[in-house]
Amino acid sequence: MKKILPNKVYDILKWILTVAVAPTIALISGLGALYGFDTFKIVETISLVATFFGAIFGISVYQYSKGASK
Repeated sequence: MKKILPNKVYDILKWILTVAVAPTIALISGLGALYGFDTFKIVETISLVATFFGAIFGISVYQYSKGASK
């Protein structure tokens, strides 16, 4: 059974992955430097999670597009 993601959920996930992640990482990194906190682990964790979900998301979009073109 193939499940299709609702458009609203797709749009929110796409926005998070393409717009929100990078400035969040920059903010955490900058605040860490400003206040002398080691933010390496949290920034790397966010980056790795975003990369993982971005890849899964991209594969899903590709599969959906491939199926829609038939």
